Formats: sequence, structure tokens, C-alpha cells
Amino acid sequence: MEMMLDKKQIWAIFLFEFKMGHKAVETTRNINNAFGPGTANERTVQWWFKKFCKGDESLEDEENSGWPSEVDNDQLRAIIEADPLTTTREVAKELNINHSMVIWHLKQIGKVKKLDKWVPHELSENLKNHFEVSSSLILHNNKPFRNRIVMCDEKWILYDNWWWPAQWLDWEEAPKHFPKPNLHQKKVMVTVWWSAAGLIHYSFLNPGETITSEKYAQQIDEMHQKLQHLQLALVNRKGPILLHDNSQLHVAQPMLQKLNELGYEVLPHLPYSPDLLPTDYHFFKHLNNFLQGKCFHNQQDAENAFQEFVKSWSTDFYATGINKLISHWQKCVDCNGSYFD
Repeated sequence: MEMMLDKKQIWAIFLFEFKMGHKAVETTRNINNAFGPGTANERTVQWWFKKFCKGDESLEDEENSGWPSEVDNDQLRAIIEADPLTTTREVAKELNINHSMVIWHLKQIGKVKKLDKWVPHELSENLKNHFEVSSSLILHNNKPFRNRIVMCDEKWILYDNWWWPAQWLDWEEAPKHFPKPNLHQKKVMVTVWWSAAGLIHYSFLNPGETITSEKYAQQIDEMHQKLQHLQLALVNRKGPILLHDNSQLHVAQPMLQKLNELGYEVLPHLPYSPDLLPTDYHFFKHLNNFLQGKCFHNQQDAENAFQEFVKSWSTDFYATGINKLISHWQKCVDCNGSYFD
């Protein structure tokens, strides 16, 4: 559990770090690593270091800063709860206080910043089916079974990757869920195939190209050839188990025939269940974090960024995503088929 320091304790640490010869950026990092993000602000540390450099090592309040030394936590809580999406800088301006002081007092009243979670659909009639499918899949709680799973899904990579909004909430409070908005901007589609052993295959659509049953069948053949090279024993003896969503393309009869010819089983999966797909809750989640704030001028830039992301992970990354399936199935059962955090 993080320790809550008062202002004078933090200022004393500033002085200690200054006397140790540390820079403001290093001091900020050290304090935030030890006591939690937002405990120290680099600009505030710089102000104190400048004060110390002048020979003034007193730890009195900041007389010339123009910032009030006291914050009404009840007032701060009322502002945050009235608009959880407000930023700390907006609050600082409204209360006429230092930005870092806002962060410190938010921690004091137990508020943390959480990302909103986009969900594709509001569940209603599918709850029972989600519960029953997850209940049956939990029985396959063994490593040999998980090692046979091959994941597949498509994703649009946007040229302009906007930031998801976040809310100030209590520690135990879950972020609000709301339906995913439609995005009409320049983008490129990538299809990814992977297993607990690592990445198997990925394919980008060309500009203006759409994913069709013929294209998907071609991708399956390409992936299967690579899988034979990477995990021959799985292909020849045990047989892969494909887990992908049940989009119209994936469940079309030609696709089912193709998978049957190649000896693939298909793991049951229900509509609107990204929390039960490792590609969504693990691979694409980390990819989204990697892409946040990045802008691309063309498709090659987007492809280069994806390749950089893939190279940044070891095989443990992929095994972790697959191994979480059991706990996700269990959470679905515990929530009676609803979405869970």
C-alpha cells in the first residue's frame, strides 16, 4: 500500500535529493516510484531546487508562488464527482492552486484516474449463453489444451490514434462502460494469427481492398504453412484449435469447410464477447496502448509501427494472453454472463 506523505515530508525529500546531487527529473522519478505516481511534479521540484541553489534551505511554505497552501478536500471531491472526466489542470485553474497539489489531494481523498472501457454492444438476451459456454470451457483447464489454441482476429489501425478519455474514480469504483463509437477516418486493416508459442502470421490489406471469404481463405492457407514450420507436431498429431469471433466471414460455410480440410477444431465463441478473446483483451489491448498518440502519414508507417510492437515482446507475452483465458471464463461465470473488468 502506498504511503501518504504530507507536504513538508515531500519538501524534506526534495532537500535530501538536492544534497545528494540529483537532478529534478531524477528526483521526481525516485519519489513517484517510491510513493506513487503524482506524489512529485517535476516543475515543483525545479522550483524548490532553484530555491536551494540560492542558499535558502528552509522548508517553509511557498510564499511567492501565488498558490494557496490549503485545499478544501470536500470542495475538490464535489468538483471531481460532478464531472469525473475533468482534468487536473482544469481543477487547478478553478481552485487557483498548483497542479501538483491537485494530484496530491486527489490521492489523499482516494481518487484515481481510470480509462473508460469501450464495449461493442449492450448485452441482454445473450447472458445465459455466455454463462453456459464459459462454464463448459472452464473444464479445459490444462496446458496441453491451451497450447493447441490458435488465435485470429482483424483490427483497424488508425492513422490518427486519439487518446481514450479517463475518469477520476474511487479506488474500488469501476470505469463506466459505453458503446463503441463509429470512427470514420483513414485506417488500414491487419489480421493477426498467434498462439501461446508466439506470433504465427499477420497480413495487411492493400489500400481499397476488403476482407472477403476468398481473401480470408488465402490468409488461412498462409498461416497454416507457417504453423507447419513453427509447430509441426501440433499440426500433424494434436490438431490446432482455432479461437476467433463469429463474424459472418468467419462462420461462412466455405470457411468452415476450409478449416475442416486442414484439421482445425473451432472453439465455441459467442457474439459481443471481447472479454473472452485473448486477441482483444490482451494482444490488441497492448497494441492500442503502444499506438496511443501516434500519427501515421501512410500505410507503410502504420505497418512499421506494428512490426516495432511485435518485436518488442518475447514469447512470454503470448503465453500470458492465452493462459488468462481460464480466469476470464471463470469471471464470466461469476458475473452470470455479463461483461467484467
